[in-house]
This record gives sequence, structure tokens and C-alpha cells, in this order.
Amino acid sequence: MARRTTSTASGRSRITSPSKDLVSDDASFLISVINGEQLQLGFTLSWLVNMTGMTITAKVVEGDNSVLGTKPTVPASTPVITTLPVIDTDITDNSFSIVIPQDLIASWGTSPLPNLPVYGFFGIEIADAGVGDAQQIYKPVRGLVEVLYSPTEAV
Repeated sequence: MARRTTSTASGRSRITSPSKDLVSDDASFLISVINGEQLQLGFTLSWLVNMTGMTITAKVVEGDNSVLGTKPTVPASTPVITTLPVIDTDITDNSFSIVIPQDLIASWGTSPLPNLPVYGFFGIEIADAGVGDAQQIYKPVRGLVEVLYSPTEAV
């Protein structure tokens, strides 16, 4: 039987008061784009060595932009959900890019105005080739896409 030593200064932590998260990340991101831009954003997953057999999914969900210029806390009531293209030219490394398309907000219910952006919720999911309980699904990136006004997109 292993011997356990404890400090007399404090007891063990309570199950309802966790003090350490065993799964952590680098926080959520804000990706700021201008309406009509098309960008490729590269990601490197330092905790992976080889992405063979992995499936990458990236999506943006339209936020509730009923109050222009404020970051939404919920999706739109009937949100437009956009699956973003993924570019992965070498699956044996741990890098890939996603494409923020030029027409990302073309079907959204609200467009940005000068100094009043609109927002969508953004996330990336990486699923390994496992099946059922043997599969691991990671969600390493999430946050907001902020879309700023562009005079060239005005109609």
C-alpha cells in the first residue's frame, strides 16, 4: 500500500470546489475581418505530430446581432451556419489552414455599419480515426469572428 503524506495546514480539496482544470487551452480567439475579405488562417497543433486519419471541421455560426456593435452571447434565432474550407496539403505534419470566405455574411440577417461590426461564433474540431469510445474529438480553437464594414461591399 502506498504511503500518502498530507500537510496538517490544509485538508484535501472538496469535490464541489475544483481548483485545477485537467484540460486547458490558450483561451478563445477574436478573428477580425473586413466584409468581403477572403483570408487563409494557419494553425499548428503543437500537441499533435501526425494528422493522418484525422478529420478537421471548422464552422461559423451567425450570432444574434440585433444590437449592432455588441458581442453576442447567443446565436441568431435562425442562424446561418457556414462550414469553412480546410486546406491541409501535408497530413503528416500538424499544420493546416482554414479559409474565411469572401461571402461569409452574405446570407446573414444583419450587415455591419461603420463602427458597428457583426459577429459569428467560430470553432474548429479535430476528430481522430477511432470509432465509438475509442475515438477522441478535440476542440482546440473557438471564439468570435468580427466582421467590419467595408465601403466596397455597400450596395
